[in-house]
Amino acid sequence: MSIISTSRKPVPELRSLAKDFAFAAGCLYIVRGKMGLPDIDAIDPALLIFSQVKGELYSLQLSSHGSPVAAFLIPAVTVTRREGPLVAGIVVGDPSIYERLKPYIAVKLSEACREGTCVFDGTRSRRYLLSLEYP
Repeated sequence: MSIISTSRKPVPELRSLAKDFAFAAGCLYIVRGKMGLPDIDAIDPALLIFSQVKGELYSLQLSSHGSPVAAFLIPAVTVTRREGPLVAGIVVGDPSIYERLKPYIAVKLSEACREGTCVFDGTRSRRYLLSLEYP
């Protein structure tokens, strides 16, 4: 199982995004606070960190055993009200994103999902659509 966290002082929207991503992926969400990355690595070596880069621009960094594995920019986040049943898991439309995330979280590849996007259902009837780019 992987751990999902945020930068040390995340804005509420980023914290909500990270919590719902952890919920959808079936991962543990940890409030980082003053905890350093080596402390989190001691709990589980696979770590996904959401952080804010500039203004509304977010990033997702994946590391394993303290070494960077992948990094994505998230230029757009769309949150809508989920109509219908909860869809479990993280769904991506890009095979290269799928291959990078597959060893660390439960992710599905779907042709119905546009390339470069990630879709998942969070708590409180929210559905997220993230655009993912390689920096």
